[in-house]
Amino acid sequence: MSSTAPITDSERAYALDLLRECRQRLHQLLANVSSEQEIYKPGPDRWSIADCVEHITLVETGLAHALQSSIAHPAEPARRSEIKVSDVDVLKAVRSRTMPITAPSFSAPTGRFGGSEAALQAFDTQRDAIFDFLQTESGDLRTHYFVHRLFGTLDLYQVLLLMAAHVIRHSKQIEEVKADAGFPPV
Repeated sequence: MSSTAPITDSERAYALDLLRECRQRLHQLLANVSSEQEIYKPGPDRWSIADCVEHITLVETGLAHALQSSIAHPAEPARRSEIKVSDVDVLKAVRSRTMPITAPSFSAPTGRFGGSEAALQAFDTQRDAIFDFLQTESGDLRTHYFVHRLFGTLDLYQVLLLMAAHVIRHSKQIEEVKADAGFPPV
């Protein structure tokens, strides 16, 4: 199960490193992607690169709002017993591509950013705010909560890990799109 103590300096550093690394990987995957490549879909029920980046950004924004909302409320140490998954479970489950998960309607891609470049800029702005939150927030992230549709109750540290793992999951999806036999050449 997850820790019941406030996050340590090493946990904070781990989350920051993970959030930075997955952002860097996403940028690497999008470098030199043409407009034709970013909209390529391997199948009618599959997402394009642009779809993935839009979805990542929408989820990141929603989770960032949840972090801010939850931390603004008083700590609730008595709710620790509601958490049924460990930090490691969250990371493993979210970044794995073995189980398909249907995106909630609020985060389904619709082209609202007009392309992956604008979506990535919005993601970067949001991620910078997350870095600031994690570096400056002095509240106990283990006693503020968010109810996730699949995991149930998570503490805010787990939400930060979820954010990183979510980018990793969809970076893998982008790699799958790029590896598809019909992916347009450069």
